[in-house]
Amino acid sequence: MTGHAETSVTTSDKPAVWRGRVWLMVVAVIFAAMFFLYYYEDIRIGPPQPVSFSHRVHAGVKEINCRFCHSNVERSAHAGLPEVEKCFFCHKYIIPKYPEMQKEERFFNTNTPVPWVRIFWVPDFVFFNHIPHIKWAGFDCSRCHGDVKTMDRLEYTKFQMNFCITCHRENRAQVDCWLACHR
Repeated sequence: MTGHAETSVTTSDKPAVWRGRVWLMVVAVIFAAMFFLYYYEDIRIGPPQPVSFSHRVHAGVKEINCRFCHSNVERSAHAGLPEVEKCFFCHKYIIPKYPEMQKEERFFNTNTPVPWVRIFWVPDFVFFNHIPHIKWAGFDCSRCHGDVKTMDRLEYTKFQMNFCITCHRENRAQVDCWLACHR
């Protein structure tokens, strides 16, 4: 006898050991998912859309100006979403058989608006107009919407008053509540 106590896992202990290992793996996966979703903002993506659309490809790689698709930005309070016809300005010739373009074509052929999931929100009690920000102040869209040129799917953003107040103060713009935003 060597003097060492013999340790062994009995047959009845094996399920408990496996349950412990599975529990540890589940906790590790949850922790890893939370870490990547909350601490690595650059990998977060927004909700899936009815037609997969990549701002990274269109605004980034292809360098298409925001105003081409969001043509109301300089003449309306809302930038607006492009009509289905706008997509086919290019995609009638470029990858027309791509599955997402065929999905878009079904919306076009049935005269159905694409049910896009809204990404950017301003509370209902706030009056916001793109014109003074884009046309008069000359702000780039990325100032509020982020660097969309690097994003495939845009992340959901609900604008908070502090974001706007800070920008207005930094740019010596109107900060009177009733004149600027709340009418």
